[in-house]
Amino acid sequence: MRKRYRCEQCRTTSPPVLTRSALAIERHEHRRQFHGGHVPDGERVVEPGRSSFFALPREQQIVGTVMIVGLVVALLVRFT
Repeated sequence: MRKRYRCEQCRTTSPPVLTRSALAIERHEHRRQFHGGHVPDGERVVEPGRSSFFALPREQQIVGTVMIVGLVVALLVRFT
């Protein structure tokens, strides 16, 4: 999952990273470079929200449902 480091004090956000170790490096380098190694007030990790079926556009919900139903019907026909 892509995460970003956000420093509210500096009003900056890092580019997205894929691993926790890369996020730790971003955090450490920012603290060292701009805050003398101290933890700035308001720092946080920004993670994208989880998506759900109901957050998709209506068209994608319909197509996804039709595909799943089609797959289930095909499997039932194949194995019965």
